[in-house]
Amino acid sequence: DRGDARCKQISMRMDRGGQVGANKAASHKVGNVNELPDGLLTKEHVFELPLDYSSPDKETIQVFCRELCLVKNKDKSDMPALVYLQGGPGFPAGRPMSANSGWMKRALEEYRVFLLDQRGTGRSTAVTHETLAALGSAEAQAQHIGLMRADNIIRDCETIRRTVVGKDSKWAALGQSFGGFCLLTYLSMAPESLQYALFTGGLAPVDP
Repeated sequence: DRGDARCKQISMRMDRGGQVGANKAASHKVGNVNELPDGLLTKEHVFELPLDYSSPDKETIQVFCRELCLVKNKDKSDMPALVYLQGGPGFPAGRPMSANSGWMKRALEEYRVFLLDQRGTGRSTAVTHETLAALGSAEAQAQHIGLMRADNIIRDCETIRRTVVGKDSKWAALGQSFGGFCLLTYLSMAPESLQYALFTGGLAPVDP
């Protein structure tokens, strides 16, 4: 039936990219740790990940992620984690300077929050008109842009989750606008990795 066919399509997509987010090329570095006003602590993470997960031993890109927590909670290693997938596509995650506003205020009371600069944006390896022009043909440019889609964003998330939260640990996810579409992809590719999923827009029609 249609449900079985959809599951087979998802399985085929995952097989082409290997186990979701699994690769030998990944590396992780921790950058600056900063204490900001209002008791907000930030920690920078930089991951070296495959550009193309079907060829993990070839070209790599950097993916940047900023971890936030309250200073009062910095020694609570068992706090649950929440990853935020921002709107776009093409926009980096926000750069909060305070823990006292918006949804972040509530989330930080209970979670470590991870703000992902999705591949191609922000402090991750950039995709710009200059970098695309350097690829030459329109076909090469289109192929490169195709590697920035939601499926590879989720493969990045899975590598990051296993590194910062733990291989067998789940995290929650919040998807805003385009981030909501990414989160639907996450639910298709690796639902077992999510404690739960929160949507603020970006929810496509889902067949019953």
